[in-house]
Amino acid sequence: MKTYNFNWTAKAFLLLAILSPIAFYGYQQRASVDTGAMLDVSVSIRTISHVSTDKYGDSVWAPGSGSGFLVSAATCEVWTNHHVIENAAVIEVFPRDWKKSHGIIAKLVNSTPYIDVAILQMESCEGMSAARIGNSQQARVGNETYVVCNPFGKNPDSVSRGIVSHTSRYLAGPAAYLQTDAAVNPGNSGGALFNRDGVVIGMTTAIAATRSGNNVGIGYALPINTVRDQVAALRKGPPSWGDAGINDIIAGLTVEEAAMFQVPDGYGAVNITRTPEDGPSASKLIARDIVYKINDDAVINPSQVKRLIGSKKPNDVVDFSLIRDGSPQVVSVTLADGWAQIQIPEENAEDYTGLLGMGIEMWSEHEGERGQFKSPVITKIFGLGPAHLGYITSSQSLVGMRGSMMTPVQITVNAVTGVVIKGEYRPVADISTLDKFASEAYDSKLPLLLEIEIWQRDPNNFFMPLEYSTTAFYKIMPSPRDDAVYEFFASPASIRGDDFEIEVLYQS
Repeated sequence: MKTYNFNWTAKAFLLLAILSPIAFYGYQQRASVDTGAMLDVSVSIRTISHVSTDKYGDSVWAPGSGSGFLVSAATCEVWTNHHVIENAAVIEVFPRDWKKSHGIIAKLVNSTPYIDVAILQMESCEGMSAARIGNSQQARVGNETYVVCNPFGKNPDSVSRGIVSHTSRYLAGPAAYLQTDAAVNPGNSGGALFNRDGVVIGMTTAIAATRSGNNVGIGYALPINTVRDQVAALRKGPPSWGDAGINDIIAGLTVEEAAMFQVPDGYGAVNITRTPEDGPSASKLIARDIVYKINDDAVINPSQVKRLIGSKKPNDVVDFSLIRDGSPQVVSVTLADGWAQIQIPEENAEDYTGLLGMGIEMWSEHEGERGQFKSPVITKIFGLGPAHLGYITSSQSLVGMRGSMMTPVQITVNAVTGVVIKGEYRPVADISTLDKFASEAYDSKLPLLLEIEIWQRDPNNFFMPLEYSTTAFYKIMPSPRDDAVYEFFASPASIRGDDFEIEVLYQS
């Protein structure tokens, strides 16, 4: 009997000893998350906006940043948010662990501001992996999530972890968003929201923040099913949606507030805050119309009104049930095309002379404080010229009060003080010398490194003098206007077919 007990006990311990490492290994395998694979398919995005002229006559452009993810290694297709590349003259994509100062140029294939989705095509994506696209309908509250993005445009290849906090959160746009508490910051827009299996379930798009801009742990991602549907539509041509021309002139009323306007019991409403002067609702709707129903749908709030109208097609007729001056009415509006209302900047380089794509002046000693600058001062940047493509900015001014008079005030001064060509530094004292070095670089097909001194004045104190801030170097490729615009800026790309990989386990 004792022998039997000993044998049984020994066998039990032996079995436990054998199975424990296996169980522990299986647990470890299940517990581990391959964030490396997530990083491999994720990219950072940098943009340069088109150049515009501000009210003071200065050239202005803005850098931008965001994130995205590769969906096809065959066509080098990247998905991101529309607002990441909106008004971009140049789009650069940076894969994981990219070591060069400039990224891989990408073309805009198509995009829609309505759902906030854009398709890009990289010039090359050799060695990169494509993301696995999942089914966001299977996301559940509490599921683990991972965000791989480029927060603040300065922290590429960053990973944060959280959970799905909500699966259908409506914001200002027409789409329902996934909500996550994974850290999301400016610069993360367009990046992938992964589940713990490394499958993309969303596109990081927006955050909730305090008035001071602090992150409060609430991030929003477009469900990947919504993104996929929009991509399919964008492959067919320009985006399109119904537009009544009232998105910016409606304000919400609660049920109680709406009742004060004699709106039927139980209905919320929106107030038309201004009479539309043009567009589809001009001569149809007027200020203080209280709209409580659109076709057969009861109005809840302005966001829902935008979704209802945007879900229609151009030329659809929408019936607005409303109260006007205390009387119920039904007003019919024929919708316009929302995309047609948006102005798209031209992607052509501005005309310029010379090889640098920037306006340069020598300031005289008789011009007051401007006389202290003895080298060429940059006064204008030409769109898609060498200076613009080299991230160079022009000097900036404001108009402010000095004593009792309004007067122009220089806020920044950017002056070219030298160049580096063929490995040798050479000082620049005048425009002709700078032009000579630019011609030398162009003839030799070499880049030119410009040394630029930057001076600044406190914009809140015009009486303070301009003070030296820093010196920076900018690499440019001198070229005449006709050579400045490369083929990838001239026309959109075209991608056909669905080459992105669908994860079988998550297909709908």
